[in-house]
Amino acid sequence: MEGLTRDEFQVYDNGVRRVVENFWIDTDLPLTLGILIDASASQEQQLTEHRLTALALLRQILRPGDRAFVISIAEDVRLWLDLTGMNADIGRQMSEGLGNLFGQLCGKRSSAVTGLKPMSMCGSSPLWNALHDAAKIKMHSLTGSKALLILTDGFDSGSTYTWRQAVDEAARAETAVYAIQYPSAFGKNYAPDLYRVVEETGGTWFRPPGNEHQPIVSRIEADLRRRYVLGFRPDRLSGKVRHEVRVEVARPGLTVRARKTYFHE
Repeated sequence: MEGLTRDEFQVYDNGVRRVVENFWIDTDLPLTLGILIDASASQEQQLTEHRLTALALLRQILRPGDRAFVISIAEDVRLWLDLTGMNADIGRQMSEGLGNLFGQLCGKRSSAVTGLKPMSMCGSSPLWNALHDAAKIKMHSLTGSKALLILTDGFDSGSTYTWRQAVDEAARAETAVYAIQYPSAFGKNYAPDLYRVVEETGGTWFRPPGNEHQPIVSRIEADLRRRYVLGFRPDRLSGKVRHEVRVEVARPGLTVRARKTYFHE
């Protein structure tokens, strides 16, 4: 929504209304997009679709100056495609295996069944570990617009980090999280933690796009290519590191999506 003014916004920091001292619109900042692909057993049959969707989105979203990376999530989390620009041969690079191990490595434990390979101590789908490490390792030091997009059924299995810890790391990295939720091979479809993750970071989630990726591209670009930025002075005397933020807009019929946490460290 264009045309809003400073006076139409209200910002609350830990429940206390703050004066909006700075107000501007960021336009066409360089974008860094990380795509996290759930390659666990519950999504194994859809891995080819996930790869094609990731390729289609990257080819449509990336502009000169933008960068992207791709991470696969199964028992091991792997960096499938490292930071690269729009001119790279992304399709070729993503056809050459699932990449090198990434982030916090999980230990292995021997199976009680003879002949089976050792099993990960993090479980088969450590979504929150992957999200946490992508934000901390890849996003934290970067500037510009930043987003992570997860292609998953939304069910974590065995992460050592909670969804809240993953969200807090995304907040520290000033990174929005989006998700495309696919059906689970195990019959589950309601993933409340996934919905909390995207809401807390100012993102949103989508249904599987099939062959029509433009609505997802349009939403991400509308959010990240042109956005309102509000600046206020936090209460330095409170001693609190973690701050809860609420942003409201006075114009009827409008709602705000913004990240709900920041850290004053």
